[in-house]
Amino acid sequence: MRERDTWHLEITRGLTGWDEVLIDQPDVKPVQLAQIELALRLLQHLAPLRPARDAWVLLGGYPFARAAGIKIGKREETMLAAARHRLWTLRRHRLWQQYLEIYRQLPQRLRGYRITDGDGPFRQVEPAVAAWRFEKYDAALDEIPAFAPRRLKLAGAGRHAFVDRNGPTKVTIPAELIGDPAPGHPLNTNGDGRGDSGPLTIPLDQLAATARWMDQRIDGDWLDRWNGLELAVRDGDGFRDGGDLLLDELLHLVGMVGAGKSTLMILIAVWAATRGEPEGSRALRTTLVVGDVAEQLRLVDTFRSLELRAVPVLGPTTRETHVQRLHRRLASQGERNLLLHDGPGFDDLSTVCVVDALLDTTAEPLRYADGPCSGLHPLGPETEGGGENAGKAEGPPGEPPSYRRKARKERRAAPAKERPEAVLGGEARGCPLWSGCPRHGAAREQVAAEIWVANPWSLVSTSVSAHLNEERLRQLELVCLRSDIVVVDEADRVQMTFDQIFAPSATLVTQGLSDSWLDRVQTKKIDELAQQGRLQLTDRDIAGWDAALGIVVAATNRIYAPLITDPGLRGWVDIDYFNTWTLQEKLLAEWFPTLRAAEDPDGTPDERLLYEDDEPAGDEEAFPRFLPGEEPWAERRDEVQALLDLARDDPLGNKASYRGDARLLLECVNDLLHGLDEKKSRDRVARLLDRLLRGSPCLDGRVTPRQLPAGGRIDPADVPGSARWRRRAVSRLSFTLLLYALERRLDRLTLLWPQVEAALRLDTTGNELSRKPPLDYAPLIPESPMGNVLGFQYLVDKLGRDADEKDGPHSGTLRFFRCAGIGRELLLGLPRLGNGGGPPGAGGPRVLLMSGTSWAGTSTRAHVLAPVGAILKPTEEAREAIRQTVFRTGFLYKPENPGEALSLSGKKLKDRPKALTDMVSSLADSGRLGVASPLEEELKQITDPSRNRALLLVGSYRDAAAVAEQLHSMRRWHGRVRVLTADDAELTETNQAVADDGGVAFTSVTSVRRGDLASFARDREAQLLVAPLLAVERGHNILNEEGKAAFGTVFFLTRPHPRADDLYLSVFAINDWACRFVRDHPDVHGGTFGGLVAEAAGLDEAGQEFRRRARAEWRRLVSRHYVFSLLEEHEKVSFAWDQLVTLWQVIGRLVRGGVPARVVFVDAAFAPLLAAAHGDSAGRVPRRAPGEPGLLPRLREVLEPYFTERTGPEAELVRTLYEPLYEALAALLAEPPTLPRP
Repeated sequence: MRERDTWHLEITRGLTGWDEVLIDQPDVKPVQLAQIELALRLLQHLAPLRPARDAWVLLGGYPFARAAGIKIGKREETMLAAARHRLWTLRRHRLWQQYLEIYRQLPQRLRGYRITDGDGPFRQVEPAVAAWRFEKYDAALDEIPAFAPRRLKLAGAGRHAFVDRNGPTKVTIPAELIGDPAPGHPLNTNGDGRGDSGPLTIPLDQLAATARWMDQRIDGDWLDRWNGLELAVRDGDGFRDGGDLLLDELLHLVGMVGAGKSTLMILIAVWAATRGEPEGSRALRTTLVVGDVAEQLRLVDTFRSLELRAVPVLGPTTRETHVQRLHRRLASQGERNLLLHDGPGFDDLSTVCVVDALLDTTAEPLRYADGPCSGLHPLGPETEGGGENAGKAEGPPGEPPSYRRKARKERRAAPAKERPEAVLGGEARGCPLWSGCPRHGAAREQVAAEIWVANPWSLVSTSVSAHLNEERLRQLELVCLRSDIVVVDEADRVQMTFDQIFAPSATLVTQGLSDSWLDRVQTKKIDELAQQGRLQLTDRDIAGWDAALGIVVAATNRIYAPLITDPGLRGWVDIDYFNTWTLQEKLLAEWFPTLRAAEDPDGTPDERLLYEDDEPAGDEEAFPRFLPGEEPWAERRDEVQALLDLARDDPLGNKASYRGDARLLLECVNDLLHGLDEKKSRDRVARLLDRLLRGSPCLDGRVTPRQLPAGGRIDPADVPGSARWRRRAVSRLSFTLLLYALERRLDRLTLLWPQVEAALRLDTTGNELSRKPPLDYAPLIPESPMGNVLGFQYLVDKLGRDADEKDGPHSGTLRFFRCAGIGRELLLGLPRLGNGGGPPGAGGPRVLLMSGTSWAGTSTRAHVLAPVGAILKPTEEAREAIRQTVFRTGFLYKPENPGEALSLSGKKLKDRPKALTDMVSSLADSGRLGVASPLEEELKQITDPSRNRALLLVGSYRDAAAVAEQLHSMRRWHGRVRVLTADDAELTETNQAVADDGGVAFTSVTSVRRGDLASFARDREAQLLVAPLLAVERGHNILNEEGKAAFGTVFFLTRPHPRADDLYLSVFAINDWACRFVRDHPDVHGGTFGGLVAEAAGLDEAGQEFRRRARAEWRRLVSRHYVFSLLEEHEKVSFAWDQLVTLWQVIGRLVRGGVPARVVFVDAAFAPLLAAAHGDSAGRVPRRAPGEPGLLPRLREVLEPYFTERTGPEAELVRTLYEPLYEALAALLAEPPTLPRP
């Protein structure tokens, strides 16, 4: 977090006579004048002849200035970055216009600028007060702000108190346990924080020497693996083989699947850490970004076995979850006794708290979340002998922890001076034992470690401990300040993860338990409470969380009925998103219209609500409460808005006692939530409406109804005051009041999530909504192109899903989301991040982005826009072997109708189990003695005995359990089948429960944890592995003892297809649209960003037009039904690229070690026309769009131009990456099928 407050202090203190402003504008603060003038100063430096209304466009993170022809050098880049840090909250057109109006009304003696109305420019004047302010503005623009300070004073020896789940707890800390404070991270990039700066050449012969050095110390055949790699670097119009690896700012390296990118990544890290040994050069620090915690721990173990200092960068909030996963993986390997579990990862994942052993009352161990790392409150001098109850345990030895605690009773009986408000006085201090606490060992070791291994979530979200550094910064910022090299593995996956981090969303309610977040949470809560007789509710956090959940469920249920049955209401709330703010604004706009059109609505009045902030802003940064009103009814509108704001902030009346209209309003909320008499509730809301409409100009004729086109008829519901208008207004107001309760209690639910997650074991239900992107990054990435928004979205299930398609109401999907910026730009901006988003400094990190599929045409998910600078390839011998990969179709047909091919994709949920059972029966059981099944026949084609295994891919963990159980029941496959399970799945020795996002399937088949997938080949009995397709897409190399792919063949029982209602598809698409558009890639209509800016009258108009186009695209994306046959043609091409990436990544698991793969497509949906042609002549073509050939022909179609027509670096790149895939598809589809005629 960069400092954003102190720059204006001298100016605001110098604005003498501000009391004069408070008479007419009591809500305006001096800081707002300073912010306005700083924005104008920026515009004055960049484009002094442009009008003041253009300034907001410069603060959103998009290159409008450069596109408008404004000269942007390093100084200008610094000014733009500095202004964004200090003024990012002013990056909205509507808010900036509001600020300008406020500024114009300030006394002239205070203003440093004169702003003319309309299109005229602004000019600087010498103000009567603080005339020196412009020097301060220039200083604020000339350098990137420093990190905000966060000073943590350590507690001393003696007695202290802190808060756990039940209130204040006391602890006595002996002086002999307190050591020296741990040294922090040096952040001076010119000192000890980093090694060399500038471009870095990594000689390939030195990497080979590093591999030999590693072979002398650990197993792994590192030199052989290195010799199996070839590097081609960009050279003019193509790529040339050979040459050293040059890292300068950012290098995008792509590699063929199985090319050895992981080997290169490890060798670079070891080379950098050991560089000082043979040459005397300074060792370099490397950060590796990998997919998950399991991979982090494996890599760290490898580096430590070489006696290198390596640490995993881990987030604190999910540590308990990862410890449980580690225990589960060890248990699944045969060690059931948890006390015997041992592994290097446990030290790094330690949850031990030293304070726990020193508590005055030791009735129960501290929860992980209650550790007082920075929350100790001194009580005074050390008390001899400790607390009165020190060392006494509650309950007999060995008794499991109970939620019934006498401490609660003791606290109620305690004198006033012992109660929380008295005990926890003063400023919280840091734990003095932190420097030796096992829980924070990895954080301390990170300071001196040469190799950091992180995952995307831990990098972006985790703060650097205040015990180490006074500066407030996140791990990602620290990495960019201290790392010489940053290697991002699977860069396309990281890109998607960053997008998700800045757009957290969840499907609150939809049809089917497994897909409804709210229903899963409610079901899980009921199950956990029932198992322990509701003892958990004696914990006040759990009780509060349960109460909030009850309100959320009740409010959701109450708003669902009108959303289902009232099309008019659905149209009013809007299809792209709605929230309490937008609906309230719509009500006010109808009741008390303003002269300003509501054509530029803001999704939330304060963007800071979208982010997580460790230290919320004070009143000095508050936004103006209302727009200055010019209408005669402006004062009444402000009164009604204040009343609605009160209800929006406290919908259930918990904060105070209210009277008058406020009390009636809150009574309406409670009645709508809990009332049993619908008519009584509506009558009460109608009375409230009458009170709110007092003084409304739409009822007394001061505002006339909107004009109609010639010959049009007015709808009675649009006539203010009519009976139908009132009924509609009551319905809209009721819906808005219910949304007040839902939104506020949903926020409370997610706020308390970390406190109750472990006690209620909620980890399997997901905590998407409890994650907010850190506020630190708000100035560093562009805002979402349609504007940052927070809200709900309701989509009607047009296809009826499992319901028969017939007339009548259909249910829908209610989703909640936050869009807080374009996350993928953070990946591309890593070289600038250490400099606060300004121009890359000489000390910035060298970033290496690696993936096998990060160049993917028009894929909205996987394609990384950084130009490719190098290609990693296996040897020619290995490439030739991979080119022998064989694709074939293994379509299966119904016995009763040989012309109808079996298909799983697109089936209704209720039909999927039978379709899957039929498919597996036909695949694995011939039904005739002595006749081999198709599965057996395929295994016979594998000539290498060490690879005689098959991977069967399905759509979910639940489907995997069902298929594995069915195979296990067949004599031929009994005992030869294994099923992949999630790391979080609950397993027992007899019945193994495979969790699938809220669903549980029981199977007696031996399970393989996803984190243990790499060791699958060690199981001598296993021949078949059944797994969800996406669970094996990336990150796990499943090798045999020879270092080659363990599986010889893979069966795709289902075609990959994302969930049609997955909001992230829209997030990926809008972010991809914006990133390509601002880089002047033409959109689908041929327009470019440069053209948009050139055609606009000014920057303000260009910003508004960009926002308009983005909102139109967002509306289109979120309202579409993501089914392939319904997509537009350009979207089908993007869809094909998306699925090509998924398929090729999975197939890549089978070509590791330079061996060919055998791929069998079983689902007829891969190529329906081909399936129909291969069937009996009496069969029918499966229902598809006319002429739609299916996914496989589409994949060949998107690749074909690069192999037949196009030339240049792009074509060379595609041929290198995807040649085996294209050739296998071409061979499979060489002869287009001719459909049989009836």
